[in-house]
Amino acid sequence: MLSLRHEPMDDFFFGQTTTDYDHLELTLNDSYLPHFISEDDNAIRQGIDWFKERITRDQYRDQRNKDYESYLSCKSGDDDYSIENRIQAQETKNVTTNEEYYTFKSSKLDEKCSIGHFQLRNLLWATNKNNIYYVCGDTVRQWSPQRKKSTQVIDLATANRPGSVSLKITSMACAHGILFAGGFKGECVWKVVQDTSNISNQFNTTNESRSIGITNYTDIVKDKAGVTLGIVSNNDATIKCINLETAQIEQKFSLPFAANCSSLSPDSRMLCLVGDSTETLIVDADNGKSVVSINEHHDFSFACCWNPDGRTFATGNQDRTTRVYDIRNTSKAMYVLGSNVGAIRSLHYSHDGQYLAAAEPIDFVHLYETKHYESSQVIDMFGDIAGVSFTPEDQSLYIANANDKLG
Repeated sequence: MLSLRHEPMDDFFFGQTTTDYDHLELTLNDSYLPHFISEDDNAIRQGIDWFKERITRDQYRDQRNKDYESYLSCKSGDDDYSIENRIQAQETKNVTTNEEYYTFKSSKLDEKCSIGHFQLRNLLWATNKNNIYYVCGDTVRQWSPQRKKSTQVIDLATANRPGSVSLKITSMACAHGILFAGGFKGECVWKVVQDTSNISNQFNTTNESRSIGITNYTDIVKDKAGVTLGIVSNNDATIKCINLETAQIEQKFSLPFAANCSSLSPDSRMLCLVGDSTETLIVDADNGKSVVSINEHHDFSFACCWNPDGRTFATGNQDRTTRVYDIRNTSKAMYVLGSNVGAIRSLHYSHDGQYLAAAEPIDFVHLYETKHYESSQVIDMFGDIAGVSFTPEDQSLYIANANDKLG
């Protein structure tokens, strides 16, 4: 797990002398790396001693980029190059990549993060600077950077007592004091974070007319009346809003495709929906009626989010782009932002709306300034990205790395 801080690195060095941190004796096996390590020192950031490797970091980066094959759902076969050709022909915005909005703070290499399904990468939530929730196998754990320790919050690996349930975790959210997780067969479980019991509530959202009902994405929101809802984007082509107090479905919207992600607008009036389609749908959050349909992507989408400004929203697709739209005119994307090697599988605006984090499946997280999307910071690491999360005050950004050795 990687932590970055939204402050100038000079602040960390102020008042420090060499002897102040010489005694730390950092080695390859140190699991906690202090925040005053230089961001340029990639060897220390992930515990890789490149002087002992047979190739340089740049050589390994070039080879890894060349070897990675980006998955496309709409490709009909190995000999079908039509989608790749359309993707190559996309015009993406020229964005500078050398900004430093966030500086490297620490790596927690022994906090093992997991991915339940290779296309679903929203498995990390930072509810505040000292409570970071992440998926480890089929458990959810909470890490406290301040105390430098982690604890298990919920265990879904085995049903080991009456009323308990086991499931393979595919999605997870934590907000408003509630932890919510979804599974491969449409299961949903949730609990109050402070509750010491394993599970408070469980619910199966699967439509039995479908053989696969994976819970692709979960979110926790407050509706207009202040009721806490769990919004479930499901592979059975539905969006379900579950009242987490009564465990009842308040609303259910049917879609023409499997729902992979959803995002409620800041005013709670509209839902942005993406899934197993090139389309993006904006629907009325009260009745599910279509507000607008957009069809500019070339493959399936697995990420979407609203800017806190309530006017713009972003979608992430397997065509290796992030597209930013203005709800006042959705005829064409305002910005088309390209990736380095793969799909955009996780998208999150900072809470103040100044930055957009776009995560690829491996190695790269892009941080865009959102005034004109002309500049960015590209976080370059090694590993499968399980999720990204800003803290509520936007001072820190966390990245979950599912690589067994470099997490």
